[in-house]
Amino acid sequence: MDTRIRGVDPVTFEILSHRLHQITREMGITLERTGGTVNTTQQRDYMASLYRPDGDILSAGATLGQHVVCASYAVKRIIERFPPDEIFEDDVFLLNDPYLAAIHQSDVYVIAPIHHRGRLVAWSATFVHVNDVGAMSPGGDSPDATEIFHEGLRVPGIKLVERGELREDVFDTLTNMTRQPGMVGLDLKCEIAANNVAKARLGEMYDQYGPELPESVANEMVRYTEAILRERIESFRDGEWSEELALEAQDTWRMKVTLRKRGDRLIFDFTGTDPQAVKGVNLPFHGTFGFCFAAVLTTLVYDLPKNHGVLRPLEVIAPEGTLVNVTYPGPVSLNTTSCGFSVGFLASSVLMQMLGTHEHWKEEIVTPNASHRNGKHSGVNQYGRYCVFNLAHGAMDGNGARVHADGIDSGGNYMNCPNAEWFELNFPVLYLFRRHAVDSAGPGRYRGGLAVETAHTPHDAPEGKLGGVAYGVAGLRNSGHGMYGGYPGAPSVIVLRDGTRVREVMGRDRCAVDLDEVGGRERALPYCNFEFKEGDVLYMRVASGGGYGDPLTREPGRVEADVMDGVVSEDAARDIYGVAFRPESRQVDAAATEALRRRLARRRAGAR
Repeated sequence: MDTRIRGVDPVTFEILSHRLHQITREMGITLERTGGTVNTTQQRDYMASLYRPDGDILSAGATLGQHVVCASYAVKRIIERFPPDEIFEDDVFLLNDPYLAAIHQSDVYVIAPIHHRGRLVAWSATFVHVNDVGAMSPGGDSPDATEIFHEGLRVPGIKLVERGELREDVFDTLTNMTRQPGMVGLDLKCEIAANNVAKARLGEMYDQYGPELPESVANEMVRYTEAILRERIESFRDGEWSEELALEAQDTWRMKVTLRKRGDRLIFDFTGTDPQAVKGVNLPFHGTFGFCFAAVLTTLVYDLPKNHGVLRPLEVIAPEGTLVNVTYPGPVSLNTTSCGFSVGFLASSVLMQMLGTHEHWKEEIVTPNASHRNGKHSGVNQYGRYCVFNLAHGAMDGNGARVHADGIDSGGNYMNCPNAEWFELNFPVLYLFRRHAVDSAGPGRYRGGLAVETAHTPHDAPEGKLGGVAYGVAGLRNSGHGMYGGYPGAPSVIVLRDGTRVREVMGRDRCAVDLDEVGGRERALPYCNFEFKEGDVLYMRVASGGGYGDPLTREPGRVEADVMDGVVSEDAARDIYGVAFRPESRQVDAAATEALRRRLARRRAGAR
């Protein structure tokens, strides 16, 4: 029994705090089961959480941490925008303005007040990444945008449902500003449904226990999380840790963070980050705060109730007019998978450095991942309908190595990826392959998780082509970074091949699995729109996990198993891991391995 739980007996506290968490889980399930697009139903690119009457976080579900913070900003914006006598029972509000609360316009927040016997007791909020927002590029990620006005509809807060009645005029206005009003409409309605679930379940809880006990539990949840987090932070020695990252595409944009641990507080200082870009990679301040919050959730707070108590010991310094605190009217549409994931990497990296100084917490280290490239297509599908779809390949990133174990192969970072057959059934594409990439994982005593590589071509596309958008963290160091002697993972890339022989090869009653066989001209894609024609092949390799510890200390048997599985080449086994094999059996030669490792260790020591 934890004596730090005050005012509520521990059993009641556990039951009701878990009940609040389960309400958020049921909200998420509702989004999945009633949503209209692949983003929501397959990829789980959504958020569902509960908030206190003032907009502070009450309970976050198993969801995207950065959006939990941004939805708190969204609730507070609605409170500021609408006076109390204009917030009625069964109202529902909508907001997607990145300069107020959203990360970019595609993230549509739907927010509902929850009343009990006429009194406001909580708010529920959801977000889904809708299929289209009427931006320059279908789907909303717009590489050619140079200001916010190019990036689609922007709503600073509007009432979508009033006293339980859908505002058809507002609903139709919003959806008809998009390329796919039916699909966008379904996603807005699934958000309304999820908020209705939250209202019903929280109402049942208040009816059963009355208002005093749930509110006491809410107060205690926030106090308890804050108290434990501060205690954990204070157990580290004061210090500073820094990390840098570059986004490398048409231009190079540099980002930097210094984490300062002072007493029971953590300060993430992004001073030194480059000025904001004319391309939409920029992040608003609340987005930067949200990605830092998410990094803390997965390290120091993984076992605590996730609520506003996590925010109180944190401070984020993000100078205005930089990549991490964009000023109006800078573009933002590409930001979640560019500066957003970069902030997540930077925050995780300095936290892992801090964890390495603590006897207990160093056992929790996972090498951080700078995340992935991604692609999106649009056009008429095989059924004659216009469609926009995100490939979601970043969900197959390799995870970072851990202190005592390899990273998870294709473990993903923040959402799910449908199987290849599902994509082919619903969209006009054909996969040549989708497989683990050889030698992609960062070598180490424990290697990183393997990335997935894919290649696909247009197939049964009535117009003979599709539109494409390439986006995500670009650069040669955009994969998992190694720690304590571990090597980085292979970078994430997107390459377009045109003029290939893919149709000829496919006509031989087999699928092409070797890109050299299909030929064509290669072009690496930065942040850009591109045309994807019949006969073109798009190759993507997503991010790999970084290694932990010196690869020369990896157990030779593990290296042998990876070679036998075809995920590590014999060249890499010899040149990086220092493992020699008997030519006749491909089994480890222990004596030759020991001698080889001594030579490589001396050579690497000399190189340093």
